[in-house]
Parts: sequence; C-alpha cells; structure tokens
Amino acid sequence: MFLSRNRRLAAASATVLALVAGSLVAADAALADSAPTAPTNPKTPATVSAVSLPTPQINGVVWTQTVVGNTVFVGGKFSTARPDGALPGRSTVKRSSILAYDIRTGALIAKFAPVLNGQVKTIVPSADKKRLYIGGDFTTVNGTTRNRIAAISPASGNVVSSFRASANKQVSAIGVYGSTVYAGGAFTTMDGRSRVKVAAVSSSTGALTSWAPTLKGGDVTSIAIAPRGTRVVLGGAFTSVNGSSIYGYGLASLVRTTGKTTRWAVDRVVRNAGANSAITSLTATSTGVIGTAFRFGTSGNFEGAFRADWSTGAVRWLETCRGDVYSAAVSGSVVYTAGHAHNCDSVGGFRETKPVTHRRALAFTLAATQKLNDRGSGPNAAFTGRPSPSLLNWYPELTPGTFTGKQQAAWSVAATSKYVLYGGEFTAVNGRPQQGLARFAAPATAAQSTGPVSNGAGFLPTVTSTVPGMATVSWKSNADPDNSTLTYQLYRDSLNDAPLYQVKADSSVWYRPRLSFTDTGLTPGATYSYRIRAIDPYGNAALGDRVSVTIASSAPPAYAASVLADKPTSFWRFGQASGSTVRDETGLAPLTVFGKPVPRAAGSSADRTTATQFTGATSTYAGTAEPSTTTAGAQTIEAWVKVPKGKGGTVVVFGDSIGRTSGATDRMLYVSSKGLPGFDLRSSTTGDLLGKRSIADGKWHQLALTATTKSAQLFVDGKVVASRTAAISLPSRWGYWRVAGDRSTIAKPYLTGTVDDVSLYPRALSSSRIAAHFTASKKAPASK
Repeated sequence: MFLSRNRRLAAASATVLALVAGSLVAADAALADSAPTAPTNPKTPATVSAVSLPTPQINGVVWTQTVVGNTVFVGGKFSTARPDGALPGRSTVKRSSILAYDIRTGALIAKFAPVLNGQVKTIVPSADKKRLYIGGDFTTVNGTTRNRIAAISPASGNVVSSFRASANKQVSAIGVYGSTVYAGGAFTTMDGRSRVKVAAVSSSTGALTSWAPTLKGGDVTSIAIAPRGTRVVLGGAFTSVNGSSIYGYGLASLVRTTGKTTRWAVDRVVRNAGANSAITSLTATSTGVIGTAFRFGTSGNFEGAFRADWSTGAVRWLETCRGDVYSAAVSGSVVYTAGHAHNCDSVGGFRETKPVTHRRALAFTLAATQKLNDRGSGPNAAFTGRPSPSLLNWYPELTPGTFTGKQQAAWSVAATSKYVLYGGEFTAVNGRPQQGLARFAAPATAAQSTGPVSNGAGFLPTVTSTVPGMATVSWKSNADPDNSTLTYQLYRDSLNDAPLYQVKADSSVWYRPRLSFTDTGLTPGATYSYRIRAIDPYGNAALGDRVSVTIASSAPPAYAASVLADKPTSFWRFGQASGSTVRDETGLAPLTVFGKPVPRAAGSSADRTTATQFTGATSTYAGTAEPSTTTAGAQTIEAWVKVPKGKGGTVVVFGDSIGRTSGATDRMLYVSSKGLPGFDLRSSTTGDLLGKRSIADGKWHQLALTATTKSAQLFVDGKVVASRTAAISLPSRWGYWRVAGDRSTIAKPYLTGTVDDVSLYPRALSSSRIAAHFTASKKAPASK
C-alpha cells in the first residue's frame, strides 16, 4: 500500500555523512563562493565566477598584468595573439611581448602594438595614467634604444622620448610615487652608474637620483609603495639590505626619501632569500602589503602568502598552503593567488593527494578569520596559531603549459572590483582551450554558466533495501567550482513527478559529503528506480542516471534488525559472497578489503552469515574507500570479533590514511597481546579503557564502546567491563574508518582474528541497547 507523498516525507529519514578528503584532523572546512549564504560575513565574501570569459590568447607566457580604466595591459614573452577560441597558429596577429585588451569585452585593442625585442616583466602606470613604465629584458622599443626600462603611451604604445633611464640587466619590478620611479631587478648599473638590484629615477626624464640602498645576494622581484609614500618595500631573493640580514632577508622596508632600512615586523617572521627561496610578489593595498613566496631547501622558511600592516609590518595573517605562490591580487574582500598549491590543510582546506593535485588559482578572505591549525607541514608547521584567512570555494582549473619548461600554469593575477584576471602559460581553462590569459567576472557582471560537475553515470545513487517496504538511497554530493551550496532533488521512477525529497548541502571539488534518504511505504518485492538532480544557486543543474532496487520481502535477522533500529551511520555485515567490497547496509560507506584475508570464514552468532578472517599482516585490513568525518561529542562502535589464544590487534579504528599505515589514529577498539579488550583515543600510549578478562579464546564476542565528552564505557557480550567518568575529547575529525588494522602503540597494529557485523553510531547508545543487540544475536536463524 502506498502512502501519500506528504506522509512518505514525514515517515522517511535523511542523513548527511561528511566524507572529506584528508588527514585525521578537526573538521573545519570553510565554504564560500560566488553566491554565499552570508556575503557580509568576513569569512564568506562573494567571489567572482569560475567561468572564463572570452579573452585574447598568446603563444608564450604572461608575467605581468595591470589595469588602467577599462584596459588590461599584458606583458610577458610571446610573439603573437589570437582571439578567444582560436587554435594555436590560427587568426594570429603580431604582438611583441606586450598587448592590451578591453576588460569588459575581452577584445584585443588593435592600435596598441609596441614592438619590443625582449620580454616584459613588469608594467606600472603613472599616477595620472598617461604613461606606462615597463621593465624587462628588451633593449629596443619600436626601434628606439631603451635598455630594459622605458615609458610608453597607454593609448598608442609610442615611446615617451623624454624618459631615458637605462639598466644593464633585467628590470623585473617597478614602483611609482610622485616624481620618482623605483626600479628593481638583476641590474648592477643604472644610467651607467653603480646601482645594485634597485634604483630610483626621475619619472619624467629617467635621470638617476641619489636614492641608493645597498643590496647583496639575489635579485629584486617586487616593489610596493605605501599609499602616503612613507616607505618602499622590496621583495626578492636578496640576503641583506644596507648591511642588515635581519631587516633585509628577502624583504626590506625602506624610507622612501632616503633609502634607509626601517624595522618591519614581518621581516622577522617570513625569511625567504638566497638561491632557492624568495618573495615572489608584493601587492600594495590601502592598509598594508600582501606578499607571496616560494621556498625550496633551507634558505627559506615559508611558502604561501602573507598580509602585513604598512606602519609596523605586523603580520595580519599567513596563508600557509604548501606550494609556490607567484602573485596575488585583491578584489573586494577576496584575495586571489596564482601558484601551484597542493596542500591547504593548515588553513582548513584540501589535503595532500597521491598523485599530487595542484590547484593553480585560489581565493582567500582578505580578513583574518581563524588561526592556523597544527597540520602545517615542513617549515610552515612553525606558524601554528598565527592569524590566517579562510580558503574560499573557488576552483577554476588551469592546465599547465610547457613554454617555460617549469610545468606551471598561472604566473600573474590582477583584479578590479568586477574582474579577476589570470596570466601565465596555461593552455586550457576548465578543460576548454585557452592559452595564457583568462578573465573572470563578478556574478552581477557576467552570466554564471558553471554548474555541478558530475552527471549521468558519474552521478549515481547507491540504493539498498534490507527492511521490507523500505529503501535507503545515498549519494556522493556533487561539486561546483564556484558554488558550495547545492540543492539536491531525489526522484523515484519518473522526473515528471515532484521530487520525492529535496535538501541543500555544502560541498566543494575536494569536500564531497555523502547524503542519504530512507524511502518508506514501498511494496515488498517491487522494483523502483531512483535518480538525483543537483542544482546550483543560478539554476545550473546536473542529472544522474537511474539506479533500480528490488524491495526486500523478508525481514532481516533479529540482530541486524536491532542494529538498524538504532539508525547506525554505517553497518558492515561482512557477508559478502566474493570480491573486495563489504556493503554498508546504510548505503553510505562501503569498505574495501586490502590484502588476502579469508572472506568467507564462519560468521558470528549475530546473524549466521559469513565473516572475514584477517591474518595480522600489515597489508591485510578493510577501510572506507572515501574519507569521512567522525561525530563530535559522542560515538558508539560495535563489532563482533573472534581472536585465537595469544593473538590480538586493532579491531576498529579511525585513521588518517588508507592504502598504508596511518600517521595518527583515534577511537580505536582493540584486543591487547594478552587478549584484553580495550579502547584508545588519539594514539595514547596507555589506553583509555581496558577490560580485565581475556577474550582471546577462539570464540565470538560482541565488543562495543560508547563515549561522550563526560564518560565512556567498554562492553563485552552486552555487559560493561570497563568505564571512565571524566572529561573526554571527541572532536570531529577527518580520516578513514578501518577494520582489523592500523597504527597502534598499545596493541598489535594488525589483527589476527575474524571480524563480523561492525556498526557505527553518531551518539552513545544506552547500556540497555547494547545489551539488546547482544540478546538479539541469540535469536539468529541457522547458519548459512
């Protein structure tokens, strides 16, 4: 008999189980995007869309971009430009390492086509926007000698004849204030006079001034000038300035008028210089500087981005994602970076993957919104507890190019209040061919056409039916590169009917929780089909294919029914006939069996199905295929185990890895080398609960643990064998549930024994319910 839709919804239940890539860490992912639910919250400002708008393409690499009015000026190393969508070599026009396009339309500006004989590394406009100061490796501009620094007209590209500065080597950074142009790079002379790495010249004539700080070591990569002109900040690979390596190691704050070094707090925090580390860019804002850095080897201590105050250099925040960062830009309340981050664990973001996943364009809050956690790796681990921005849900995909041979994608990012502009050597954006330049816009400026990324066979629900009249439908949430909150609609049989169930849930390209719904009032023995639609805030949708299920006709064994009545988040019966997958009766998180256990060993008395026997080998265990989050504040773990005399090991544990032994574990049920049942939190060396009687007797035993933040109880065969009343830390953590093996300091890491009927609950079950489960196991049918 069918129930009405409203009654079905009232009778059904829905579950969200967060399944998140990563390590055993507190669950603190930040989710904000182009349509955040709280756009005025400093932690969730709105980003631009991840849609790449029509933009010119180049045939080399872009190093620098600047915006003047509605014009984007681009410098790099390239010889041609072509329209959006044109394949390499098609519809090209000549451009000699510099071009301009309209920021509103992406149209190349035809009349701006200076001819240079070398690459352009920096472009900075004059205060009145009537000149562009350019630096690089060129020695001629439009046939006129201009050695590595020049002034040109932004309208025509013509050389400003009155500006005649001349450097003997590359100029890679320029800053302008008032009547002075500040230049930095690899040069050792300016206008034929000694100026090592940095110099100042007249903005009108290029004549050398007396401003002459002394630098040693590597080159200057970047210059930022305080809005009121009080200081000039240098960034690069230099190791000392004016004789000081304390306030001159990769970063230096100088008095603008005299070139003298001033104390600046961030100098003592970020220490990157020398042959293998540097400050790669500096971006001036009204309140301070945003810097980016790379590090390799021992000559640096930081990779990521930082924000420092103008007046004192006090660190406003550190962004310690692992991976080089080359450029940063601010749009509204968001900081966009260009680089190749591969681990943002320390800011609550994506974790390291194998193989490594590089994310070439990221977005962070301009405001400090949190503290760096203790998951920073390498040198960045030293910054735990310092202020940090939040990582936002904005993940356009940039495909690395080959032009420089460095396997990079983005080298430059620039921004206005409406647009964010990326430049580099990438060859595609979001899978679509687009070389060297990309333009992204705020939602109010351009249509939002990106949507959920998975559809069809890539977006299938898992449907199970264990109880007559009921079906559990679960699915891995979709991902959208610029929207974290998606709406999910579950359909049964026909799309023509209203959705059976609808829910909103957060996700990202790396954070994809599983969702679940239990459909009731179904006909036993009948077959139904289910499919899912995911919709972003702008109406972009993805529809998955159908999956069918035949509804159970007979009730499950008494023990299984008793477990399911308590609504576990996972229930693995280990009754698989073959293969390496153990079905989760909730449909949420199947286990994968690793190694060579005995998959059809005699089962426990709980339901008389088969069990899985583990050998104690390091490579033999079972674990969830996808990472998950543990429940904060409460937990119940239950398992049936049979351990031979003299054996033992880990029974159930939450670890930070799969496919190898974890670095850290939590919530571990185990049998000690003396056969004693035990429970352990966070890899302690003593254990938290330990029974007094051995269960290593070759017989089946129910082993269970219930815990809250105030107490914990350990059960064997329905009875409490150990308890503790005290403050207990049970934060939500990311990782993998594992059965029969992982790291342990108090028991054998990998179990020698047989496991059956493992269940997890997001709360502490009562003693009577644990006892009821054990009692139900005695009502099992005959062994199969």
